[in-house]
Amino acid sequence: MSMRLPDLARWPLPPMEGARSADTVAILSPKEHIFPLMPIQHQWIVDCTRRYGFADTSETLRHLIYMANAEPAANKRLIFRIKRCLHCHVGARASQHAKVDLKATVHAFQLIFLENVTQKCEIKSLEKTVRIICDYYQSRVKQAALEDEGKGAEKESELFSTRREEDPRLAAALASLSGSDDPNIGSNDTGRNGGAMGCDLKDLADDVAACSEEATLEAIRRCQVGRGSTSYAEARGESKEETEERRRVEKEVEQSDEAKKERELIGKALGSVMG
Repeated sequence: MSMRLPDLARWPLPPMEGARSADTVAILSPKEHIFPLMPIQHQWIVDCTRRYGFADTSETLRHLIYMANAEPAANKRLIFRIKRCLHCHVGARASQHAKVDLKATVHAFQLIFLENVTQKCEIKSLEKTVRIICDYYQSRVKQAALEDEGKGAEKESELFSTRREEDPRLAAALASLSGSDDPNIGSNDTGRNGGAMGCDLKDLADDVAACSEEATLEAIRRCQVGRGSTSYAEARGESKEETEERRRVEKEVEQSDEAKKERELIGKALGSVMG
């Protein structure tokens, strides 16, 4: 079985300087694994597989793992060290944490990356690390869609189009979404031909352990990047003037010598998840 194309042709290979030929083959080899996902994560991957012209759900999942691995160190810390409250199911019994198994084939070096992250970030399991990746990107799409449906479509399209500019399958899929026969014409109408953007909150209705739709949206709003984000201001119920005044004060604190020293200490303590 070969997975050298199209994945490995689009993304940088892992460092292998001085590696033996056998080691190179091993690290690039495909590995089958079962990843238990939340139902709405599983459905999102299935939908996006159709929506963006991936060969199967394995390729879609590999794309998300590639994306996470390619993030700058600061973003990796955000993804894997910041606890987001989506799907936490606080107080639920174990039997209520229903998940759907995704049997997927990933590269051996991707499993190594996931294992490193799991260990260094003290995550319970490799499988949970994958759910964290899905949750991070899925919530970003949903948050953009909450602000404006078109922005959500753009966010999702941007996510799954990364490093696929020359992939004819993507062009054909986007043309299909637009209702055009011309593969050079794309569309951001991700609500057609393949499910909802990010996640369909109606799917939570059948999950007795899940948060309410309102609580889920509130969680999405609150777990965004930084205090300067629009979603953070919305979560606080601030006016534009109140946000500007808060940010002015916060920036003064952020730029102080004391804050700089604290950031240096935190940086040394956290390091990089990739080591």
